Amino acid sequence: MGKRRKGREIVLQSMYASLISGANLTDTLEDQLARRESADETDDFAHDLAGKVKLNAADLDRWLNSLITNKWDPSRLGSLEVVILTIGLAELKHSPDVPYKVVINEACELTRRYCDENAVGFVNGVLDKAARQIYPQDGEETT
Repeated sequence: MGKRRKGREIVLQSMYASLISGANLTDTLEDQLARRESADETDDFAHDLAGKVKLNAADLDRWLNSLITNKWDPSRLGSLEVVILTIGLAELKHSPDVPYKVVINEACELTRRYCDENAVGFVNGVLDKAARQIYPQDGEETT
């Protein structure tokens, strides 16, 4: 597993643990990192990504709701799907060094690993729509 993929997985697990327990994301991330032996690059990437999620949580939540409310009731989404989509949106918007196709692919891989196979297409579609809003030159923007 690549260092960034492992970092994304650690952030996913930390966000889910935080959501379920009500604990602070920073604390759950530190706990998750302490349980593993991972490269410094993985830890740094996980800290950076979790920081972007935490710092921009309200905006990411509003953006996610705007992307799905026309066709989907947000309350029907599973917690893991919401976490994966939030991570993907944070990377799309706040990590311009990561190609958007990589962000979408990584989110789909996390979805395959942790969610129902039927959720993969949904995650792909939502993040593709978000990417078209950020990078309209690569495809027609839909709003």
